[in-house]
Amino acid sequence: MKIVIALVAVLLLSTQDTRQLDAVMKAVRAAMGPGLQSFPDTEPDGAMPIGGNTDALWMVRPLQPGDTSIEIHANPLNEVNQLKANRAMAIIERNIEAAQRRAAAQYDRAVEEARRTGKSQEVDGVTLSDEGIEGAKIDGESQVFVDVAFNHDAYRYLINSGAQPVLSTELAGDVSIVTFPSNTYRDSTTKADRFFAAESVVFVGRIVQPKVSKTGDNSYEVFTTATPTDHAGVNNMVLRLKGNEALVKELLKKTAWSVLAELTK
Repeated sequence: MKIVIALVAVLLLSTQDTRQLDAVMKAVRAAMGPGLQSFPDTEPDGAMPIGGNTDALWMVRPLQPGDTSIEIHANPLNEVNQLKANRAMAIIERNIEAAQRRAAAQYDRAVEEARRTGKSQEVDGVTLSDEGIEGAKIDGESQVFVDVAFNHDAYRYLINSGAQPVLSTELAGDVSIVTFPSNTYRDSTTKADRFFAAESVVFVGRIVQPKVSKTGDNSYEVFTTATPTDHAGVNNMVLRLKGNEALVKELLKKTAWSVLAELTK
């Protein structure tokens, strides 16, 4: 009987948590409405805009129960987006062709060396890294993800970026923001160029001013703790926006941050 009661209690708690999560996500989506209102929803599978809209640059995936992020994707039916994708693919194809030529030449040298000395050599193949940064860049700039977390005792984010972040409190009262601009940096481990999509971490409510620490050549830690409180509702929340830099800036500007801050009071 005790086990049954415990299971029922867990299920009730889980249901309450899910309801609160969905309520918070709906509130965030509503607060971001001014920046998203001109974008159509996607079809249920998230691949295309409803009604075949070709005018809008962006489309928004409707929230589903249990979602912890809002997804905004470039509209694949929009002509401007198609041109950008085609240009990126052309560069990727040239990079892959160049990598294939290098691999073929290396193979020929290895065969000749094996014939001459009787010793085999390893030959590098063509990998995804041979695309260059264009693949990562088109992916990063064709979407924005808004990840949402709330009521944590502490928040820690490890971010790899080649550009220093900016910390400010200009959005609204009880709102702080750490912004990393998009950039390309050299990975010292792999010796390859990496593209970093723009990222802004917004802290709302009863939270100590976040601190940013440099942890490596191209790595940072963003950390903060929640302010102790007996408040039973939503005490704090963090929105992590990552993707297309222009759209991230637009969403930061148009989101009703004061409304979200009010939820934590």
